[in-house]
Amino acid sequence: MTAATTTLATSAITATHLLPSRRSMPVPLLPNSHTWQDFGSLRFHLMLQQAFIMQVAHPIIDAGVGEHSVYRTDPWGRAKRSVELLWPVVYARPMDAIRKGIELRELHRRIKGVDKNGKAYKALDPEAYGWVHFTGFDATLRAHQLFGKTPTVEQRQQIFSEWRQMGMMMGIADKQLPATEQEYWQHFEYIIRERLSMGEVATDLLSKEFYQQVPKPPESRMPDFVWKSILGVAGPLMRFNTIGTLPALFRERMGIDWGKKDERLFRLWCRLWRVGYRFLPFRVRFIPLAQKAIQDARKHPEAYRLPDTRELDALFNSQTEQTHDAG
Repeated sequence: MTAATTTLATSAITATHLLPSRRSMPVPLLPNSHTWQDFGSLRFHLMLQQAFIMQVAHPIIDAGVGEHSVYRTDPWGRAKRSVELLWPVVYARPMDAIRKGIELRELHRRIKGVDKNGKAYKALDPEAYGWVHFTGFDATLRAHQLFGKTPTVEQRQQIFSEWRQMGMMMGIADKQLPATEQEYWQHFEYIIRERLSMGEVATDLLSKEFYQQVPKPPESRMPDFVWKSILGVAGPLMRFNTIGTLPALFRERMGIDWGKKDERLFRLWCRLWRVGYRFLPFRVRFIPLAQKAIQDARKHPEAYRLPDTRELDALFNSQTEQTHDAG
């Protein structure tokens, strides 16, 4: 473990004693964390589509996405809104990150409805909301294993600790998060084996047609025939990467075709990425929002200290008043 990550762990422990006793406020992730290096990276984004498919395979999420999302008609807009909503929970100054975490949970509080079978659902169902976060630790580890270097034992422990920290930033109670990695994998495999199924959205996201019908980016002046030509190559490749990055247990459980030849080609694809990624400049390795935050942290390190009790109390009081007013 590096000195930076040791400092982070020590800061997190110290900060826990600064939290208000009447509410367990979350501890923001700091610029020297693994999460800052991973979450906004191009490497992690190679795992996002498979994570989304695993999420919507949960029946409650399938119902919510099917009714409320525009993943098919406006995928670029949906991706932009997702980045603006979730990524600042990591890439922001500490107090802003806490606010974004509260906003994220409050937004999901409004997502509810009735599924096609007449059963009521809500986005903040503990199992469903927790499952969205659960897919993140698996995706982070395998992003390193497939497209980078396998984390050391110490790095893996720190990544898991930060994953729990991120969960609390999203409003998930500490007691609802696994305390150990062994508990994590037990629950992860249980959800895949017992709770997931190939609903309409997951089936759509794995279809060949979906990747051949992605609309042009908004405001693009590219001629339609050029975009179709690009999709003719990029579409099958995106689908191949999506299926290849899915956990083997999920593919097996859902009956997704994936043979030895597919696996060999996928391993070659991963090797090419590992080699090429080393030569990518900073402006390409990270999404713009992450780049901006990283640069801000370098210029203003003093702005990324952990908040004290009074600041957290003030934030808690203001958010409580806003919630009551909204109610």
